[in-house]
Amino acid sequence: MNFSSRFPSLKQLAQVYSVVVVVVYGFSMVRFFWRVPSLINYSTSGQIGVILSYMLIVNLIESLMIVSAPVVLSVILPGKWFFDQFVTKGVLLVSLALGYAGYIASHINTEEPFPYPLFRWAPLVFILILALVFLLARVKFVAKFLEWASEQLEVFLVVSIPLTAIALIVVLVRNIF
Repeated sequence: MNFSSRFPSLKQLAQVYSVVVVVVYGFSMVRFFWRVPSLINYSTSGQIGVILSYMLIVNLIESLMIVSAPVVLSVILPGKWFFDQFVTKGVLLVSLALGYAGYIASHINTEEPFPYPLFRWAPLVFILILALVFLLARVKFVAKFLEWASEQLEVFLVVSIPLTAIALIVVLVRNIF
């Protein structure tokens, strides 16, 4: 098996990427629209659009970084370990990792001390996440459900990709000219 054949297909990548997009873009959009009423008080609609554009570009970078983890595991690990069930294991990996990241984010508050114990336990949590990925992927019902759900979430790519492309053009024009 040569090196290039270890990469997942575009269809498989789209399914895993769609799960990442729903979580990352969804979280950012909720926070952005939560702040829009206050932005309206001191910003023009163009400035709000630029803020949205920068946010979408950051989301793109975050999403690509997150989806690179399952791709790297697919390339590094033997084919039977990760590549053969890339969608199921990739969706499990990014879902559990993003869930833990969300849990950590919910415990970070400016009025309270920094939650060091959550970061101290992070290596063990990530080992647990990897163990769950390999164990849950063996359950046929879970595997079929995750593949079905990731296919359904691909519809969000129809919205996120054009919006991000427009945002990329806005940011490039703004920074070049």
